[in-house]
Amino acid sequence: MGGLCTCCRPQVPKDRNSTIKHHGSILHRRTSISAAFSYEPNNPSEVVPLSKTHATPLPTIFSTLDINTATEEDLMTLPMIGRVIAHNIVEYRKQIGCFRRVEDLALVSGIGATKLEKLRKEIHVSTSTANATKSLLHNSESNSSVIVDINSASADQFSNIEGISDELAVKIVNYRNTNGSFHHINDLVEPSGLIDVHTLLKIKGFLAISKNSGKHSRNASSASSIVRNTASNISFGIGPESIESHRARVESFNSTKSGRPIIRIGTWNLQQFGLEKVQNPGVREVVCATILETGIKILVVQELSDAEALQEIVDELNSPTLPNIQRLKGNSGLWRCMASRKPAGRMYQSAEYNGFIWDSAASINLYSSSLLEKTANGRDFVRCPFLGYFKILKMDVVLVSVHLKAVGHVGSETDLERLNKEIRNLQLLVEALKKKVPEEKDLVILGDFNLEPNKADFDILRKQSFKSIVPETVPTNISSKNMKGSRCYDNIWLSDSAAKLYTGAYQVVRNGLTNPWIPDGWRWGGVASDHCPVWVELFTDKDFDAEAANKSLEGLQLKA
Repeated sequence: MGGLCTCCRPQVPKDRNSTIKHHGSILHRRTSISAAFSYEPNNPSEVVPLSKTHATPLPTIFSTLDINTATEEDLMTLPMIGRVIAHNIVEYRKQIGCFRRVEDLALVSGIGATKLEKLRKEIHVSTSTANATKSLLHNSESNSSVIVDINSASADQFSNIEGISDELAVKIVNYRNTNGSFHHINDLVEPSGLIDVHTLLKIKGFLAISKNSGKHSRNASSASSIVRNTASNISFGIGPESIESHRARVESFNSTKSGRPIIRIGTWNLQQFGLEKVQNPGVREVVCATILETGIKILVVQELSDAEALQEIVDELNSPTLPNIQRLKGNSGLWRCMASRKPAGRMYQSAEYNGFIWDSAASINLYSSSLLEKTANGRDFVRCPFLGYFKILKMDVVLVSVHLKAVGHVGSETDLERLNKEIRNLQLLVEALKKKVPEEKDLVILGDFNLEPNKADFDILRKQSFKSIVPETVPTNISSKNMKGSRCYDNIWLSDSAAKLYTGAYQVVRNGLTNPWIPDGWRWGGVASDHCPVWVELFTDKDFDAEAANKSLEGLQLKA
């Protein structure tokens, strides 16, 4: 929702050394837990070869966090750190190379001296880990044997992983030969007692497990294909992975209404959606399952911090690896995506892109896409609208994805004036589209407007015969502390021509937006975004326009 994240963080427990129990598992408070569910190597350079003694007891997982190697997900386990500030820390670290001391964290936007003092006991700085980790990852990329299946790997293959000594490698193989195949990667910790929790979290990104690993086959080499750290081998005894992800069964989407073909077009501000965030399987599951369950065939996405992040969603939709998405395979199609080639603008400490995801198997074609060009007068929008010209069966439609100027809870006059200017510029955008593609009258403006649709600011769209779909009384934001929401900021506006194809059905999706693998401050089970997806339903068997002769939107610009 613009510059503010509305997700509320729970209060810090009074007993700061107590464990937090949930379904019999230990929820990590200070230790990095990203490696436990994002499946990326986490600080492998810090792995210390183990002695012959048994594994370190579980309570040692409560250690401080190295801010030089922590991911966004790791940082979100700290008190008072949400995704926005976590992202700021990672981006600032990229700019300076690494933190030389804990005090440098105060220079990050959103931290400051006061918050640093409250975090000081939770964090530390290691100046050597960044270079060591980079070196290890480089070596691992050139050594294919570093990713090993724990149910079929030889002792030599295990010993190629830094942190597993030759002696330990032999112990792992002997234990497997005696007791049968491992059920899960966490079996290396207990009941086997082969390694400690810290070591497992650091090397887990280099381990895989066979699909049929739970059958206790004595002949581990007969295991079939390897599943490399996907959610299908989740059900561990540590952290949020011990909680299975359940989704309510929903009715399959019917692509016709009253005998006429229909399409659902959705919009979703995914809140700083980048390559790191999409590696969280809980986030991927929420996004992909929501698309498939609701029958959305075109999704317009705002707040991409990496243009490539949408491809990860498309890959999961087309070739599911997550169990709940595999179960929805019958709802799937042939998905494609397009992100703006250039940033639409800035958000927080990074660039922001816009994008589209669509199912080409549903007779959907993208004619062209383009960011609105800046005029000679400067920026007409803080984040330029992204336009897509789609052909859906017989209907042509231009989709305009917007993310308007954010206003704080106590909005300043400057913010409000800038937002009002951007809304006025939407009228100029409509006029520019009429000149660029004069034959096309089906226009849909959708996204994050940061203002309720009944405000007088939008009269300028109403005078252009545009109709808002979501009433001001229906909230579109969400947080784990307020699942019902409080503000109506996301919306879909239909031109007079497009409104003739409106079936009367729309939805602000609120169910299924949380997942037990998504961080939520001190807890788990957070939301994938603080915005809800919104979809509208249109008939696609008619088009009241003539076939557009010029389908290109390139070079679209407002009057200077």
